[in-house]
Amino acid sequence: MDHHKSHHRGDKGRPSKKPKFSNKDDHSSKFVDDDDAYYNEDAEDDYRDGEKEERKRDFSKLELKPDHANRPLWACADGRIFLETFSPLYKQAYDFLIAIAEPVCRPESMHEYNLTPHSLYAAVSVGLETETIISVLNKLSKTKLPKEMIDFIHASTANYGKVKLVLKKNRYLVESPFPEVLKRLLQDDVISRARIVSEVENVKQRCLPNALNYPMLEEYDFRNDNVNPDLNMELKPHAQPRPYQEKSLSKMFGNGRARSGIIVLPCGAGKSLVGVSAACRIKKSCLCLATNAVSVDQWAFQFKLWSTIQDDQICRFTSDSKERFRGNAGVVVTTYNMVAFGGKRSEESEKIIEEIRNREWGLLLMDEVHVVPAHMFRKVISLTKSHCKLGLTATLVREDERITDLNFLIGPKLYEANWLDLVKGGFIANVQCAE
Repeated sequence: MDHHKSHHRGDKGRPSKKPKFSNKDDHSSKFVDDDDAYYNEDAEDDYRDGEKEERKRDFSKLELKPDHANRPLWACADGRIFLETFSPLYKQAYDFLIAIAEPVCRPESMHEYNLTPHSLYAAVSVGLETETIISVLNKLSKTKLPKEMIDFIHASTANYGKVKLVLKKNRYLVESPFPEVLKRLLQDDVISRARIVSEVENVKQRCLPNALNYPMLEEYDFRNDNVNPDLNMELKPHAQPRPYQEKSLSKMFGNGRARSGIIVLPCGAGKSLVGVSAACRIKKSCLCLATNAVSVDQWAFQFKLWSTIQDDQICRFTSDSKERFRGNAGVVVTTYNMVAFGGKRSEESEKIIEEIRNREWGLLLMDEVHVVPAHMFRKVISLTKSHCKLGLTATLVREDERITDLNFLIGPKLYEANWLDLVKGGFIANVQCAE
């Protein structure tokens, strides 16, 4: 029933095989014993070589730790990780795995995850260091961590943070303290051409792990932004984020800056409160994009429900509403289609859209990012200038199978809640399936 199952299976094409493990010593001891060690050095070096994939699925040579019964997960050489949900350490292990790996399927007793370049890019973007990822994985794993997995983690995280994408005076700048990195980027045909015509989307895409492998760091130091005017807006006293909502926000604001990325919460889990809370923390002008006019009205209502924003500081821009906020900062709620529309507009609409395009937005808040057509999404991102982008969605599965585009259009996945855990916690209703 998990939404991720068909998508990730299709991407990886991995057969559904039960792992074979050897049990060299099956006595238990305390968790995190002194035998925590990595797999032997003579393991295969190339983690993704197709010729060696079958050997990586032979788990009979994985060595179980003496206290394996007290540890919650299996770490395999082919990048798959299996988590026992009945383990006393499930909650801690789940929070860690959802930060570093992609969920493949999550039935009641056993979860399967997969390490990917994008999932590890997301992990380091929320502040996890390479050695921390390896160390915690090793402590949680029933087996000694395979060298192939260690090498893959190093390769996927080594270059993060060396390149920054900065918005200054309504223009995007690529910055790096490493001259050799800038030189390499300028030698790339796509990036060198974009230097003049400002094709920021192409630059971000070329820097991803599957290309030049210099994933761009997008962080907004909003507290020290003295150029863009502040928006006086706080959460109301009755707006109390639930633990998982607070956790998702902590991933976005972990180091005192606002990170661009995607937060995945199930339907009914309160995505709107997360979005409004993010806008209240940044306290700069916010452009909120919804899928239709009804959602625009709902988002405008949510901002007024959860925050202290004044009525004249929030406006709606739809085919029926052409409002403007008062003052130098405010919130505009509109649809993707209104911003991306390329046809003839009324004079009033043209003035509003020019204001939207020419303003430096502190936060670009995007709802339901999994359903917006790719071409419209690209156009919206290219037409607007924002310091921080937050995408909200209930699932990281798109009908056009272009979910990876969101990694460079918005940013990495910052947090993903497991709907089964929210059901057990009484936060959302139980799911019923019917044909």
